[in-house]
Amino acid sequence: MNRRARLASFLTRTRSAQLVAIGALSALLVAGSGYFAPARHELNERDVAEAIKQALGSATPGPNLAIAAFNNVRESVVMVKTRAAGEAALQPRGSGVLLDSGSSVITSLHVVRDAVQIMVVFFDGEEVPGYVGRTDGAFDVALLNVVSSGRKPAVLASAKDLKVGDDAFVVGSPLGLSNTLSVGAISRLGSTFQPAYQDEPLRGLIQFDATVYPGNSGGALINRRGEVIAIVTAVANPVGVSGIGFAVPMDAAASASGSNPF
Repeated sequence: MNRRARLASFLTRTRSAQLVAIGALSALLVAGSGYFAPARHELNERDVAEAIKQALGSATPGPNLAIAAFNNVRESVVMVKTRAAGEAALQPRGSGVLLDSGSSVITSLHVVRDAVQIMVVFFDGEEVPGYVGRTDGAFDVALLNVVSSGRKPAVLASAKDLKVGDDAFVVGSPLGLSNTLSVGAISRLGSTFQPAYQDEPLRGLIQFDATVYPGNSGGALINRRGEVIAIVTAVANPVGVSGIGFAVPMDAAASASGSNPF
């Protein structure tokens, strides 16, 4: 066999060996694919808890409902100052809710009952005289007539669909501090309460646990959308830092004031 023939034979044998090796390796990979694949990891409770923790930690927080509700109503809640007989100056006595663009404010009757002078203070500081119009002692509400214009009236909502546990935010002027917010929840519906300022008890009240101070009377009890669902009228513990608050449902309060939209 000459040199060229020997070289051709060598190349043929080498190519055959390569093909055999490749085939064997392929067979090995197919047969042992389970060996080369990554091992499956069964999730346990700790893995699930850690995944939830990471997901919550990276989640974008939702909007604060109290902030949105307050911003929707803050321009529609006023401070009510009064002067009783024998007093030299007006004093902050309560709060009120603007029913239209500037001429009608609903408040608690006991806030203005003994007043010889009334002043309504809007959120921007403007002060205008107020005059008592319609009143209803059974619901402790009074309608004040004022002279202003271009104001943002409150959005009123029926309290008929309220449930215990619903959000309840109070906006008013406690202790003469205007545009103050306190946060809580509806704790009872259809409550009866005997306030010190009148002989007959108030009935059908909304009970809530948001903090109420002197000066909140006549202010707004609002839902998470900033709609006025009731007029704050009393607190069961006016001396302490907290207590049980009561409010007249807007359905009854609006009817007593002669402007029921429901």
